Amino acid sequence: MKVVVGLGNPGEKYQGTRHNVGFDVVERLAERHGVKISKKGFSSLWAKGAVGGVDVLFVLPQTFMNLSGGAVREVLDYYRLEPKDLAVTHDDLDLSLGRVKWDFESGAAGHRGVSSIIDHLGTKAFYRLRMGIGRPQVKEEVEGYVLSPFAKGEREAAEAMTEETVGLLEKWILEAQ
Repeated sequence: MKVVVGLGNPGEKYQGTRHNVGFDVVERLAERHGVKISKKGFSSLWAKGAVGGVDVLFVLPQTFMNLSGGAVREVLDYYRLEPKDLAVTHDDLDLSLGRVKWDFESGAAGHRGVSSIIDHLGTKAFYRLRMGIGRPQVKEEVEGYVLSPFAKGEREAAEAMTEETVGLLEKWILEAQ
Protein backbone atom coordinates (compact mmCIF):
# COMPACT_ATOMS: atom_id res chain seq x y z
CA MET A 1 0.00 0.00 0.00
CA LYS A 2 1.15 3.53 -0.82
CA VAL A 3 0.20 6.77 0.91
CA VAL A 4 -0.04 10.06 -0.96
CA VAL A 5 -0.38 13.16 1.18
CA GLY A 6 -1.14 16.61 -0.12
CA LEU A 7 -0.15 19.51 2.07
CA GLY A 8 -2.39 22.54 2.31
CA ASN A 9 -4.66 24.40 4.66
CA PRO A 10 -8.24 23.31 5.32
CA GLY A 11 -11.22 25.47 4.53
CA GLU A 12 -12.79 27.25 1.60
CA LYS A 13 -10.76 30.41 2.02
CA TYR A 14 -7.56 28.53 1.12
CA GLN A 15 -8.90 26.61 -1.89
CA GLY A 16 -7.08 27.47 -5.09
CA THR A 17 -4.17 29.18 -3.37
CA ARG A 18 -0.49 28.55 -4.08
CA HIS A 19 -0.10 27.01 -0.62
CA ASN A 20 -2.71 24.35 -1.45
CA VAL A 21 -1.17 22.90 -4.62
CA GLY A 22 -0.47 19.70 -2.65
CA PHE A 23 -4.19 19.27 -1.92
CA ASP A 24 -4.97 19.95 -5.57
CA VAL A 25 -2.65 17.20 -6.80
CA VAL A 26 -3.94 14.52 -4.43
CA GLU A 27 -7.55 15.43 -5.23
CA ARG A 28 -6.81 15.26 -8.98
CA LEU A 29 -5.05 11.89 -8.62
CA ALA A 30 -7.94 10.44 -6.60
CA GLU A 31 -10.55 11.79 -9.00
CA ARG A 32 -8.68 10.38 -12.01
CA HIS A 33 -8.91 6.93 -10.42
CA GLY A 34 -12.55 7.19 -9.38
CA VAL A 35 -11.91 7.89 -5.71
CA LYS A 36 -13.73 10.54 -3.65
CA ILE A 37 -11.79 11.85 -0.67
CA SER A 38 -14.51 12.23 1.93
CA LYS A 39 -13.78 10.09 5.00
CA LYS A 40 -12.89 11.88 8.23
CA GLY A 41 -10.21 10.46 10.49
CA PHE A 42 -6.50 10.66 11.21
CA SER A 43 -7.00 14.45 11.59
CA SER A 44 -7.56 14.36 7.83
CA LEU A 45 -9.93 13.90 4.96
CA TRP A 46 -8.94 10.64 3.34
CA ALA A 47 -9.95 7.77 1.12
CA LYS A 48 -8.68 4.35 0.19
CA GLY A 49 -8.63 3.39 -3.45
CA ALA A 50 -6.42 1.91 -6.13
CA VAL A 51 -4.15 3.12 -8.88
CA GLY A 52 -3.48 0.42 -11.45
CA GLY A 53 -4.26 -2.34 -8.96
CA VAL A 54 -2.08 -0.88 -6.18
CA ASP A 55 -3.86 0.09 -2.95
CA VAL A 56 -3.43 3.78 -2.18
CA LEU A 57 -4.43 5.99 0.72
CA PHE A 58 -5.20 9.55 -0.40
CA VAL A 59 -4.73 11.93 2.55
CA LEU A 60 -5.44 15.63 3.03
CA PRO A 61 -4.48 16.65 6.59
CA GLN A 62 -7.06 18.97 8.11
CA THR A 63 -4.63 20.47 10.57
CA PHE A 64 -3.03 23.61 9.28
CA MET A 65 -0.08 22.85 7.05
CA ASN A 66 2.59 23.52 9.66
CA LEU A 67 1.06 20.83 11.91
CA SER A 68 0.68 18.10 9.26
CA GLY A 69 3.13 15.66 10.84
CA GLY A 70 0.72 14.35 13.47
CA ALA A 71 -1.88 13.45 10.85
CA VAL A 72 0.70 11.67 8.69
CA ARG A 73 2.00 9.73 11.71
CA GLU A 74 -1.57 8.62 12.58
CA VAL A 75 -2.11 7.16 9.09
CA LEU A 76 1.21 5.33 8.95
CA ASP A 77 0.77 3.92 12.46
CA TYR A 78 -2.79 2.72 11.86
CA TYR A 79 -1.91 0.91 8.64
CA ARG A 80 1.54 -0.17 9.91
CA LEU A 81 3.30 1.41 6.96
CA GLU A 82 6.86 2.62 6.65
CA PRO A 83 7.84 6.17 5.68
CA LYS A 84 9.28 4.79 2.41
CA ASP A 85 5.65 4.06 1.40
CA LEU A 86 4.82 7.76 1.70
CA ALA A 87 4.90 10.53 -0.92
CA VAL A 88 4.15 14.10 0.15
CA THR A 89 3.36 16.82 -2.35
CA HIS A 90 3.63 20.49 -1.46
CA ASP A 91 4.37 24.02 -2.62
CA ASP A 92 7.95 25.30 -2.75
CA LEU A 93 8.94 28.96 -2.85
CA ASP A 94 12.51 28.11 -3.86
CA LEU A 95 11.49 26.57 -7.19
CA SER A 96 10.35 28.69 -10.10
CA LEU A 97 6.70 28.52 -11.06
CA GLY A 98 5.90 25.22 -12.75
CA ARG A 99 9.07 23.37 -11.80
CA VAL A 100 8.62 20.01 -10.06
CA LYS A 101 11.34 18.28 -8.08
CA TRP A 102 11.21 14.69 -6.78
CA ASP A 103 13.22 14.06 -3.60
CA PHE A 104 13.85 11.22 -1.18
CA GLU A 105 15.45 11.64 2.26
CA SER A 106 15.89 15.37 1.87
CA GLY A 107 15.57 18.02 4.53
CA ALA A 108 12.64 20.37 4.96
CA ALA A 109 14.41 23.29 3.23
CA GLY A 110 12.45 25.71 5.40
CA HIS A 111 9.03 24.20 4.65
CA ARG A 112 7.28 23.98 8.02
CA GLY A 113 4.77 21.35 6.94
CA VAL A 114 7.57 19.03 5.81
CA SER A 115 9.50 19.84 8.98
CA SER A 116 6.50 18.76 11.04
CA ILE A 117 6.35 15.45 9.15
CA ILE A 118 10.07 14.83 9.66
CA ASP A 119 9.71 15.60 13.37
CA HIS A 120 6.73 13.25 13.84
CA LEU A 121 8.20 10.40 11.80
CA GLY A 122 11.71 10.79 13.20
CA THR A 123 13.12 10.35 9.69
CA LYS A 124 13.51 12.03 6.32
CA ALA A 125 13.19 8.66 4.51
CA PHE A 126 10.04 9.47 2.55
CA TYR A 127 9.36 10.86 -0.91
CA ARG A 128 8.56 14.49 -1.64
CA LEU A 129 7.22 16.20 -4.71
CA ARG A 130 8.15 19.86 -4.44
CA MET A 131 6.01 22.08 -6.65
CA GLY A 132 7.44 25.45 -7.62
CA ILE A 133 5.30 28.47 -6.92
CA GLY A 134 8.11 31.04 -7.24
CA ARG A 135 8.74 33.91 -4.84
CA PRO A 136 7.05 37.28 -4.45
CA GLN A 137 8.98 40.36 -5.56
CA VAL A 138 9.25 41.62 -1.96
CA LYS A 139 10.49 39.22 0.75
CA GLU A 140 8.08 40.59 3.38
CA GLU A 141 5.09 39.61 1.26
CA VAL A 142 5.63 35.82 1.46
CA GLU A 143 2.60 35.01 3.63
CA GLY A 144 0.16 36.93 1.47
CA TYR A 145 1.77 35.51 -1.67
CA VAL A 146 1.47 31.84 -0.71
CA LEU A 147 -2.12 32.36 0.43
CA SER A 148 -3.12 33.99 -2.85
CA PRO A 149 -4.41 32.30 -6.01
CA PHE A 150 -2.27 32.07 -9.13
CA ALA A 151 -2.51 35.14 -11.35
CA LYS A 152 -4.30 34.71 -14.68
CA GLY A 153 -1.00 34.55 -16.56
CA GLU A 154 0.32 31.84 -14.22
CA ARG A 155 -2.61 29.42 -14.39
CA GLU A 156 -1.41 27.53 -17.44
CA ALA A 157 1.98 26.81 -15.81
CA ALA A 158 0.26 25.83 -12.54
CA GLU A 159 -2.06 23.43 -14.38
CA ALA A 160 0.85 21.84 -16.26
CA MET A 161 2.72 21.47 -12.96
CA THR A 162 -0.30 19.75 -11.37
CA GLU A 163 -0.55 17.30 -14.28
CA GLU A 164 3.18 16.56 -14.19
CA THR A 165 3.04 15.89 -10.44
CA VAL A 166 0.02 13.58 -10.79
CA GLY A 167 1.91 11.66 -13.47
CA LEU A 168 4.99 11.30 -11.28
CA LEU A 169 2.85 9.97 -8.43
CA GLU A 170 1.16 7.46 -10.73
CA LYS A 171 4.54 6.25 -11.96
CA TRP A 172 5.83 5.87 -8.36
CA ILE A 173 2.70 3.96 -7.31
CA LEU A 174 2.79 1.64 -10.32
CA GLU A 175 6.47 0.81 -9.74
CA ALA A 176 5.29 -0.83 -6.48
CA GLN A 177 3.73 -3.71 -8.45
